[in-house]
Amino acid sequence: MSTSDQNPAPVPSITLRRILFFGATLLLTAFGSLIFTDLLIRVYGSLSGPSTLLIAVFTLLFLLLSFGFVMVITGVFAARQKRFNLTDTLDEKGESGALDLTAIVFPIYNEEVAEVFARVRQTYFSLQKTGKLDRFEFFILSDSTSSDRWLEEEDTWARLCRELNAFGRIFYRHRPLNTNSKAGNIADFCRGWGGRYSCMVVMDADSFMEGNTVVTLARLMRQYPKIGIIQTTPRLIGAESLFGRIQQFSNQAYGSMFTAGLNFWQGAEGNYWGHNAIIRLQPFTEYCGLPDLPGKAPFGGKILSHDFVEAALMRKAGWEVWLAWDLGGSFEEGPESLIAYAQRDRRWLQGNIQHGWLLFAKGLHPMSKLHLATGILGYLASPLWLGFLFLSSIVVYRQQRSGLSLVPANGMFNNLFPDLSVTGQAWLLLGLTALMLFSPKILFLIRAATNSRLRRSFGGLVKITAGILCELVFSTLLAPILMLLHTKFLVSMFSGLSVRWGTQPRGATGTPWSSAFRAHIGHTIIGVLWTLWALYLGWGVFLWSLPVLLGLLISIPLSKFTSSPEVGRFLRQINLLGCPDEKHAPHPAHAEREDHRESSASFAPYHGFSRAVVDPYLNAIHVALLDQPSDAQSPPDREISEVLINEGPGSLGEKDLKAILQDGETLLKLHRRIWSSELLTVAPWWRRVITHYRR
Repeated sequence: MSTSDQNPAPVPSITLRRILFFGATLLLTAFGSLIFTDLLIRVYGSLSGPSTLLIAVFTLLFLLLSFGFVMVITGVFAARQKRFNLTDTLDEKGESGALDLTAIVFPIYNEEVAEVFARVRQTYFSLQKTGKLDRFEFFILSDSTSSDRWLEEEDTWARLCRELNAFGRIFYRHRPLNTNSKAGNIADFCRGWGGRYSCMVVMDADSFMEGNTVVTLARLMRQYPKIGIIQTTPRLIGAESLFGRIQQFSNQAYGSMFTAGLNFWQGAEGNYWGHNAIIRLQPFTEYCGLPDLPGKAPFGGKILSHDFVEAALMRKAGWEVWLAWDLGGSFEEGPESLIAYAQRDRRWLQGNIQHGWLLFAKGLHPMSKLHLATGILGYLASPLWLGFLFLSSIVVYRQQRSGLSLVPANGMFNNLFPDLSVTGQAWLLLGLTALMLFSPKILFLIRAATNSRLRRSFGGLVKITAGILCELVFSTLLAPILMLLHTKFLVSMFSGLSVRWGTQPRGATGTPWSSAFRAHIGHTIIGVLWTLWALYLGWGVFLWSLPVLLGLLISIPLSKFTSSPEVGRFLRQINLLGCPDEKHAPHPAHAEREDHRESSASFAPYHGFSRAVVDPYLNAIHVALLDQPSDAQSPPDREISEVLINEGPGSLGEKDLKAILQDGETLLKLHRRIWSSELLTVAPWWRRVITHYRR
């Protein structure tokens, strides 16, 4: 069988799998909704308007819960069936041994430069060990708006290329105008350089991959020419705070169950998550240009969450999109605090809600629309949960205000099970919900107890149990805070407030008390008022609401405590919330970042600009890397250059500094002027810079 004739689908009957998966989801949802409806009728005798609305909200929430539960169950089953996995169909001896030329792209935007290039170096070294480095070329695609970041990136790129002897293999490009953010950055690369490459591996500023993983992806793309995108499942690593370690532990302990279940039903109609994926360039460039949505932001305009849409457009054009859920060696870092997590979610929420327009677009595959819909529902779950809690209190209040005693009636479940009381039925529903909600934790604990290798990799059964309990407690406390945050984001979006896609906060620096107070004082006030309302309704309502109320009441210290790197380091020392990749993953060192900060501290914040003027090597590199010749744009006024010489860069604004940096001729003249002038005739700033440079 020739390569072009091979069928990429490892399993023939995707239709049967989808019938089983979605059938089970709907049956579970119907069962839970029926129990809840019957329970309300038994307690209150009939259904009022609020009760009916409460049932509708419960059904939607239970649908999402059932969807996740069935995904976990099918994931545990599918993980043991290799025929479901794309990677297990790789022909080890066939034509896929030869690789097409592939680009590895790192889009960056005002990131910590040393950290980004450490990840580039790590991926480069790992690829070198595979012996296939000659089939890959690297691109650092900068959208940085800070002139110092821009120059620091150029300097670090040049040093890295000298260190690795990689000129002509590692490239750097800076866009003066970062139109359409990351999506525009990637599109610019595809138009300008994409024709040279068969595929590109898209990374994120905080992600990296092992060489064997990259090579496997390239081989799969060569073996299966109908595949347009293969998405890996990045594992979280490098967490330093308690919040980060909770997310990291959850990702590595439970993540594979969800992704295996996801792969079970989506097959070749998979999704793209924006990074750590390989993409076939020709169809991506031809078919995946993003349309502007009708209207203005926040609902219209530029699409923020581009990845889901690009996958849908790729599938619409007839190309397959796969999830290599079982392929290891793909890593990323996550937010280290609740506030940083919320900032990221604010952007994702707006991007996902925008996808509502595309649910009605013609030509998209139904599974692509399902991905878009689940992304929307994932954020609507928070206001739905809040609405459920509010409606529940209204139903209780109306009953108390009526002055009527509860006269429990018989219901369907009472007839099926004569000994089942109202309380018993309530506990049945609660138990079913808890089982579904905690199923990933239960199944992981069972897997660890029966798998010695898995058990050892997480530090033993005692550590695993302690980690699950710790994660359970903090996740329970954090959930109501996220519920209010997501609801607030939705309200602000419907109020017309948009969000811009900025730099993601990275690293564990700890949340200051002042920031925690500003972010969560509203949650605390709501928690106090809610507590008083629950106590008014009765001790029973208060006790049922306590898991929600507690997180809100302590939201300020909780946010501060979970962001602490000291707490995270202590937990790492005792190996609590530990995971396999923490010990074995090739995580880039952070020493370079500290060394670089020390070397640049003397002249911050104009260190990069000053070096571009003074350092002959960096000056030449910067001028050579400018996209356009000097005469293609208006040079800065001569007066600006004189002010710079006589008063230093602090006398100019960022706009003037960028104008100088974007004009190669002016920058060369400044370089010659600084070095040919008597030191006493230039600003003290330049005297210090030159003295430091000579030393």
